[in-house]
Amino acid sequence: MMEITICGRGGQGGVTLAKIIASAYFLKGKYVQAFGVYAAERSGAPIQAFARVDDNEITNHNQVQNPDYLIVLDRTLIVPGMDATLKNGGSIIVNTPDDNTDYKGLFPGREVATIDATSIAVSNGLGTRTVPIVNTTMAGAVARVLDLSLMDLLAGLEHLNFAGTNKTCAREAYKMVRSQKIPGEIVKPPEVTSKPRVADLFDDDVGGMPKIKTGSWATRKPERRQLTPPCNHVCPAGNDVQGFVAAVGKENYDKALGIILETSPLPAICGRVCPAPCMETCNRAEYDTSVNVREIERAAAELGVRTAPNRSSRQEKVAVVGSGPAGLSTAYQLAKLGYP
Repeated sequence: MMEITICGRGGQGGVTLAKIIASAYFLKGKYVQAFGVYAAERSGAPIQAFARVDDNEITNHNQVQNPDYLIVLDRTLIVPGMDATLKNGGSIIVNTPDDNTDYKGLFPGREVATIDATSIAVSNGLGTRTVPIVNTTMAGAVARVLDLSLMDLLAGLEHLNFAGTNKTCAREAYKMVRSQKIPGEIVKPPEVTSKPRVADLFDDDVGGMPKIKTGSWATRKPERRQLTPPCNHVCPAGNDVQGFVAAVGKENYDKALGIILETSPLPAICGRVCPAPCMETCNRAEYDTSVNVREIERAAAELGVRTAPNRSSRQEKVAVVGSGPAGLSTAYQLAKLGYP
């Protein structure tokens, strides 16, 4: 029988990882188990999950005490002696950007496999930068260490309705995981001879809430980024499409017209003749239909009031060769700068 213990944090998908492993072996005709143990059920709290695989029916439904494999989803959970219950010849799989050799002092004599599952998951958009979901990525690394074929793993993922990016991350981890036996002898924990101390009634911890260590999660924060909307990105005139559409939505036609006039001299004409690539890339099309930007631009031009510019004039004269859209836009921008 093969037994696996998974140590992770709430939100990383540790229990689901156990189910993925079990599912892959179940489809190969094995008997399997997969279950988790929960304590304080909140994001970032330590959790454990277990999996068993055997050729015969499994009758033991207790937690795994002596695993063949120890999977660690968050390196901040690693403590000295963590491998004490691991069977001889057992392996450890760690989600970490560190190299295998960084664990010489912690796991001497053990086979240690490392994979930076967090970076892979974040780069592929699984979870968030603060709470990345690494289960399907780690599944790829685990499958490689367990000599489970990539096809069997992908079948297990499909069985649990994982597809797309989850498969991509699993494939990437399957190729990138590195395993190495750490030099040294396996250190057995010393036997405890003294009786444990009985807590006093006036101890600070008596009756208090359990302390929950959330590792590095407490030091991370989300990064808000303002990306260029696809409609703005493809506009050949460089219009702030999102800006004037929002202004029209608030019935502020003067503001909408002012936004358009920053980049386009003839909004009423543009709203009639432009091929509107902004409408082709509109995200709204995935929901129902694209925003009718042309009609909105025409409405802003017809309902908005153009304010007279107050600019200082220049003495230099500039000639623009060409009367097409580019030439008109160039002349318009020069006029805004005060050139006659």
